[in-house]
Amino acid sequence: MKKLFWHKKALLTLVLFILFGCERSAQNNQLNVFDKKYQDTFKELFEAEKYNETFTHLQLWENAEPDNPEMFVAYFNYYIARNTLSGVSIDEETEDIFAAIEYLDRGLELYPNRLDMHFGKIYILNETGHFKMAGDELFSTLEISEKINNNWAWADNGTIRNGEVFFISSIQDYYRSWLDAETEEAYDQVKLCAEKQIELYPGYLYSYNYLAVCYLTNGQFQEGLKYLLQAETIAPDDCTVLENIGRTYMSLNDNEKAEEYFRKILEIGDDQEQLYALYYLYQL
Repeated sequence: MKKLFWHKKALLTLVLFILFGCERSAQNNQLNVFDKKYQDTFKELFEAEKYNETFTHLQLWENAEPDNPEMFVAYFNYYIARNTLSGVSIDEETEDIFAAIEYLDRGLELYPNRLDMHFGKIYILNETGHFKMAGDELFSTLEISEKINNNWAWADNGTIRNGEVFFISSIQDYYRSWLDAETEEAYDQVKLCAEKQIELYPGYLYSYNYLAVCYLTNGQFQEGLKYLLQAETIAPDDCTVLENIGRTYMSLNDNEKAEEYFRKILEIGDDQEQLYALYYLYQL
């Protein structure tokens, strides 16, 4: 049987940040209960790449404000930068990487609603190939999202607008990275987290599509089809879903149903989507 390459795309993506240059989707609406001078000095030293002085300053800052969430993020950035400067790529395990994660863990114990910390931790775990740990962290973050009603905070404890949409759309890159890894351990994280997302947020298309792709790439066509048909009930005019359904029916040798879905795309799809549909119709 000819191998089919399933669409992995979703509707929205977020390029994850690690350092200060990121664009933030938050507004500071909380009084600053900490002395901003420590954070400002850190940024000056860090951006000037004065890392010995930066570390000395971090120790002073931690002693003065041991509960400041920005201090934990600063340590994380420092250790990631130091790891990079050592000539070791970010995807290799080093003491610096684990020290960076440890500071995020300490910060999250105090501030579980800090989404930037969760994302930073998941990113680093994925980059170092710890897919199960990354999946466990995303699963935990999904549970937290329900508990706090997606009232997420970002850097400087700013509140994220439209927290649910921001959160759900942002985590799709993790599913994509796990699928691209093409390992059973990575696929297991798609199943773990996408099923949890469907349980908590059944109205979003992304998780059904990624979960279906996970099964389809392993040749489990009936299981994948189940999730694609659920996705269709949410977005009946989404041509990516329709195409995946048609191709799944092709793999199941149900050409009549496959033709039905490809012809739907001819009715509602754009020029490129119609071209793909015609291609598959010619394969039937």
